Amino acid sequence: MDEKNNNVYGIAYGKLYIAGEYAILEDYSKAIITSVPKKIVTFISSAEKTTIFDNMHNTEITMEDKHCNFINIQKLIKFIREYTNKDDHFSLTIHNELIDDDKKYGLGSSGAVLVSITKAILNFYKIDFDNVKVFKIVTLFSLLNNLKGSMGDVASSCHNGVIFYQKFSSEKLQHIIENNSIKDVIDNIEWPGLIIEEIDAKANVEMLAKWTGEIIDTKVHVKAWAETKKEMNAKSTGITSKINLMLERRKYKKFIDRSNQLVMRLKLYLQKENGELIIPIIKDVRKNLLYLEQISNIPMETINMKKYIMKFPCGKQSGSGCGDMVLGFKSGTTNKFTVTLDLKKL
Repeated sequence: MDEKNNNVYGIAYGKLYIAGEYAILEDYSKAIITSVPKKIVTFISSAEKTTIFDNMHNTEITMEDKHCNFINIQKLIKFIREYTNKDDHFSLTIHNELIDDDKKYGLGSSGAVLVSITKAILNFYKIDFDNVKVFKIVTLFSLLNNLKGSMGDVASSCHNGVIFYQKFSSEKLQHIIENNSIKDVIDNIEWPGLIIEEIDAKANVEMLAKWTGEIIDTKVHVKAWAETKKEMNAKSTGITSKINLMLERRKYKKFIDRSNQLVMRLKLYLQKENGELIIPIIKDVRKNLLYLEQISNIPMETINMKKYIMKFPCGKQSGSGCGDMVLGFKSGTTNKFTVTLDLKKL
């Protein structure tokens, strides 16, 4: 257990998608995600009453207080207490480096704060854990509270480095949740399809991540993806409409299959020292995302993002289209894969 000045703490890292956006929302789809040199640290110390403070809202509340910005944190604390069967009171302080002046940079702060809190509470209650257990706790909590997403940001926030993530089967996991206790789902049952692997990224590539200044809510794009899928799965009448629907489904399958293929290639070449091998893969990842833009109502790049990408041998958005972060890649400038953040507005 990490201890300092009678405090315990938990650390979670900001994230950036290198490849796999949107497709990762599908069961068994794959992504490459990296942590960034910004993090969230949650400190906990014993107290007579449980309190929560964070530097984003500069507010302290109790578990009984009603505050819209702390609802999920209060629910998570209750969930972890149910899972651990412990209820000792504590003072919890969240220090968030993924925001500035109330601005979110699109580095996965929503998932990272839950990961950081979970690690801190488990440390405080002296519960042994690894990153997979933390991922399962946060993901199960999110699913039970209707917090949508691929949970790739959660997987990445648990680790410091580059990971390969394969999404679990939502349908099979839902069946497991309905028929087992929370403790068994977290501790004793393998989640169908779930893979989280740390990648030893040796490729001599520098990834330069620039904040666009455009704040995009990922939930909006997740909803757009879900609505498009719903339209594709809707029943159609008439030969023409059925043919059109079949063609649309083929287009989306083409995007998803291509995304997964590129992720697997990228996973392989990130582990090789020749960074030049990465450049054509990133170019193809970008092309595939722009293909998605053509076949959907989901925008991918602004004009300023396109201009930024053109400064580099290759580049792409990261995460939700048209927002938050844009990436440029250069090979041969470093001895290994590195991430450089520029949080000045594009």
